Amino acid sequence: MRVTPADVLTIFRLVLTPVFLALFVIGQDGWALAVFCVAGATDLIDGTVARLTKSPSKMGALLDPIADKALIQTCFISLGVAKILPFWFVLFALARDLMIVTGIIYLTKTKVELPLRAIVVSKIATFSMLLVAALGLAVKMDPGLAFMGLRLSVWLIYAVIVTSALILVSGVRYMMLGFEILRRRRMHDERYNSR
Repeated sequence: MRVTPADVLTIFRLVLTPVFLALFVIGQDGWALAVFCVAGATDLIDGTVARLTKSPSKMGALLDPIADKALIQTCFISLGVAKILPFWFVLFALARDLMIVTGIIYLTKTKVELPLRAIVVSKIATFSMLLVAALGLAVKMDPGLAFMGLRLSVWLIYAVIVTSALILVSGVRYMMLGFEILRRRRMHDERYNSR
């Protein structure tokens, strides 16, 4: 199987996830934030790299969302345990990501062709989740930090509200897309079997 430059970035993100967790657990908040930001940046550029190098891959289509969710959920759960993020939000985001990963695994096992590109609202939701995670890590590092006259903890509340709406919309959109893919597959199988 050919490994593309975008796939390397995705694998690098997977490798950085346990590094981030270790730094978070031992209380190295600044380093944990730095590693998270580097890992998050690979998520923001791997799609662009794939397009520029004209090298989208099936491995990338499968690994990329798993790497995203591993990084974000590791951070969300850690921040939930540290009482930086509300636990309802952590569970809400986790439920959506488990649904997506389960759907990908199911469709892959049933040999259904997966779209190589994420839907737009999901990309926006992922960016918003990365922002929530980075804000949460910054609040943990220094609760007194402020931006434009407001403490980051207040910005974090606003970000959680907006991100919750995006999680809901993208989750519903993915459910609709999954059912549509399965419907098309069933129609294709029925036509094939009726010959």
